[in-house]
Order: sequence, then C-alpha cells, then structure tokens
Amino acid sequence: MRLKMRYKHLKGFVPLSAMIGILLATACTTKWDDHYDEGSFNLPDKTVTEYIKEQPELSTFYNMLKITGYDTILNASQSYTVWAPKNDALSGLDISDTELVKKTVKNHIARSRITISGIDNSSIRMLNNKYVIFAKDQSGYTFGENTVTKSNQPAKNGLIHVIDGYAPYEYNLWEYLGIKEGVDSLREYIYGQSKQVFDAKNSTEIGADENGQVIYDSVFVVSNPVLERLGAIDIEDSIYTALMPDNNAWNEAYSRIKNYYNFPIDAGSTVRQRDLTRFTVIQDMLYRGRISEPKKLDSLTSTYGNVFYNPGELFKGLNYESLSNGLAYVTDKMPFTDTASFFREIRVEAEHTFGRTNTGSNIFNRSSYGTEFTASNNYYILVDPTSTAPSVEFSIPNTLSAKYNIYCVFVPAKIVNPGNLTPTKASFQLTYIRRASGSTFIKRITPVNNITNPEALTKMFVDQYDFEFANIINADYDRVAVKLEVINNVTTQEEQSGKFSRTMRIDCIILEPVME
Repeated sequence: MRLKMRYKHLKGFVPLSAMIGILLATACTTKWDDHYDEGSFNLPDKTVTEYIKEQPELSTFYNMLKITGYDTILNASQSYTVWAPKNDALSGLDISDTELVKKTVKNHIARSRITISGIDNSSIRMLNNKYVIFAKDQSGYTFGENTVTKSNQPAKNGLIHVIDGYAPYEYNLWEYLGIKEGVDSLREYIYGQSKQVFDAKNSTEIGADENGQVIYDSVFVVSNPVLERLGAIDIEDSIYTALMPDNNAWNEAYSRIKNYYNFPIDAGSTVRQRDLTRFTVIQDMLYRGRISEPKKLDSLTSTYGNVFYNPGELFKGLNYESLSNGLAYVTDKMPFTDTASFFREIRVEAEHTFGRTNTGSNIFNRSSYGTEFTASNNYYILVDPTSTAPSVEFSIPNTLSAKYNIYCVFVPAKIVNPGNLTPTKASFQLTYIRRASGSTFIKRITPVNNITNPEALTKMFVDQYDFEFANIINADYDRVAVKLEVINNVTTQEEQSGKFSRTMRIDCIILEPVME
C-alpha cells in the first residue's frame, strides 16, 4: 500500500501538541468572535501590520513581527486581533533569540476581531494555542494582567489593542519536560512513546496502483499510549498537577520496582519487565487541576485511579512551577509506598465467572442484601455439592513477583437460616509459575485452622507465598497461570454425623501484600 503523507518531516524534537496541530491544520475551522460587529467600525485601508508600523511606541513589536515573518501574515485578508506591547514593555526581551521572539509574538495574536465589548474575564486562544486572560477590572481592561492603554484600534483586517506590558510565553507540562534539567530519564521514556499512526478513518481512497493495491491520500496522527492512559499533558485546556521524578528519584524507583516484574520467558521476560517497570514509576504522577496547597486536601486521586490519603506528605518540601496547563513539582525521591501505589491487595470476587471452574458441585450466585452479613461486593456463591469432594477453582490474575498472605472468605449458613450453625471445612491447591519457562506447579495446603465460623464471616488464612514470577494479564499475555482451588474437606463420616456440611458459601479470595 502506498501512503501519501500530508505533512513535512520535522527535524529535531517537536512537541506532541505541535505535531498534532500540523497534521490537523487543514481540518481546522475558525470560530468568529461573538462580540464582533463589523458595522461598528469605520474600517481604514491600512492592514494590522501597516497600523503597527506607523506607531512609534510599537516599533520594537513591529521589528519582532518582521523577524518572525508575521508582518506578512498580518497583511493578509484574514482577520486578526493583536495585543501590541509598547516599546518600554519589551526592553528586557532578548530579540536576538528568534525562537523566543516567535513564541512571544504568537502569544499576542488571536484569530478574528475581539473587541472590549462584552468582555468580562475571557480566556482567549492565541495563535500558539496558549490561552491568555482578557479581562475587565475597575480601572479598565487587562491582557495577561497587563493594562490595555488603547483599545479597539481598527484595521481593514483586524483590531489592535495596545498594552503596557507583555504576556511571556508559558511552557505546558509536555514542553516543560523538554527543557527541564535533571529529568532526562522521565523525558526519554514519555517522549519515546510517541508514534505516528495511520488514521484510516480520515484517510481517503484515491485509486489503485497497477497491481490493484489501494492508494490512499493518507492522514497520520501522533499517538502516545502513556498520555492516552494517564493524561493529555500536551493539550492547553487539560489542566494537571504533575509530580515528576528527577533522575535520582527515577533510578531509585526503577531499581526497587523492577523486582516485582520478574517474568518467565513465555510472558515477555526482561523486555516486558522493563516496560512495566517504567510505566509503574510514573503511573501516579498526574492529578487533575492545579493543586497548589495539597496539605489542605483530605485525599488525592491520581489519573491512574489510586487514592492517596496523605497529599501533604506526597508534596512535602517541594515547590511548584506554574505552567500554561498546570503545575509541575519535581522530586528527588518518589513519595509513594509500594502498597499504596502498585503493590496492592488483589481481590477475586467469587461471583465473577472469569476463570472460575468447579467440579462435583453446582454454583449459584447469592446476595447478602437484607441480611445481617455484608459480603464483599454484596454477593457470594453457594457451592452446592453433587459429589463427596465439591471444589471451585479461581483464577488470580495480576500477581506480582512478591510475597502475599492468601485468604479465602466464607459466608456462614446462618445468612439464610438463623438456626443453621453447621460449619464446613476446606483445603486448597495453589497453582503458580515455577520455572522461567512458564511451567506451573501445584502446592496442596490444609490450613491449621480450616473450619469456618458458623456465626460470622470467616477470613481463613490459606498460606503465605512468595511468587517468584509475576503473572500480569493483558491482550498480548492473557494466560492466567496463578489459581487457587477451594476443596471441601469434610469426610463422609463427619457429614453423616451432622457436625459439618459439604455446602460452601464463598465470598472472595484475597491476596494481601507482605512488605519486609
């Protein structure tokens, strides 16, 4: 298939937002400002560029327009609004820095005519896709907190407002990663995830070649799975607070976390270990909104979904840098404990059928609503025996190569019959990955106390086990190798005596992390 590209190759680093803007530029449309009333102006023959050129107090800004080529752009027929800084306001700006000058110029120009009419506190999108506040206060109007000294100066292709300061270009979180010293490992990882992806939906078939292969007028977009999963830090109107690890924090966290991701050969081995370790380092890096006083919050939820109940401790001793789409805190030590972030409790609800099998029994879902007991997720299963050894096996995905305390929670028969105080007994079989090849082994376990409490929920301790290999499940690696089989351990004699029942009511399986 031959692909016709709609963009030019860009050398060097290009921010994701800029690349997306380039790729989608032809599809963009301009929304004209609601406050514009062309009839309210006596439009002169001069363009925006010509007006600025004739104002002595704007000579520095005019020179900046010429340096960047925006003198030509502002001569075009499309309408623009320019907030032009006076010469004195720009005295401290290094106009020999062409890139800085271009960023600054674009930060003072917006599409269409934007008058002061109806303006209260408007966030204006500039040509560089940044947003600057155009506001009214008691003394007049401001643009980026700079006073508007002259407003609504008309040109035949736009408007000019003169201001007594200038709005400095602010980096967003994505751009900040590119210029901040000491975060090389974080930058390399996140930037390295960006890829150009063929967009079939927006590409158009334009014919076929001599071999009958379809030819497309092709569109490519930039995809970054990390940003798609955690947050669009390259977008101006997506506001986040970022807790960024510097190189020291990254190296410490990576060395500590990688041991949790020891995979067998058939599950990705060291390549997958590296990928998952790097993502885990940053999975709780982003939080929605601008969080300038975290110690005042009771809790904080990362965009990954983990809840932290000590926000003040997470950001303790750190200062932030204000950016165009959020705040950035850089830390030299990752503040998350393993069990609060990624090494978390695993809970398998018995009523969920994924990976569940049973023998010598029938399975029925039951609810704890309206009873004196509260089952996990308010449901449990009734294991109704059809043989002398009823059992249920549960798949346990996403175990790490780490130590867990394993429990099975049972519901008493009293939940349906207050007069039934007959307990049951259980034994277990744990299936786990034993070798680097991915082969498994079974460990048979009969707990010291394997009798259920007939009057309360029983959290039965099964075993403490240190898994050598992780068993993380995704679309590419979907084999759940870790399983726990719950086997009724009541003998025929015990059942016939009426002291024990072979009927089991199972709430859930719990694996609790063990830190040493």
